[in-house]
Amino acid sequence: MNERMTDEEILFDRQGKYGPPDLFFKTYGEMCRLLDQYAEASSQETVNDAHLTALKMVLLKVLRSTWNPGIPDNFADARNYITIAQVCATEKDTY
Repeated sequence: MNERMTDEEILFDRQGKYGPPDLFFKTYGEMCRLLDQYAEASSQETVNDAHLTALKMVLLKVLRSTWNPGIPDNFADARNYITIAQVCATEKDTY
């Protein structure tokens, strides 16, 4: 029988894997804000939202890997998100 975790148990489990939520979201939010600012300052005519969102997911995985490098899925996910970002950047008219 597969027992379901309560919300509290899930939060406790994730904090052990990814760090304290307040620190994570403060850090991730600031990194995303800086990425947005940098993209807006670039010489692009318009910001490619799909490309930028995929890059933000890379940042998320970088933070998770920084806190707990023992979770190999974070590295694989980061690689996949950077590939998605590349596709979105080269085929931006499709998204």
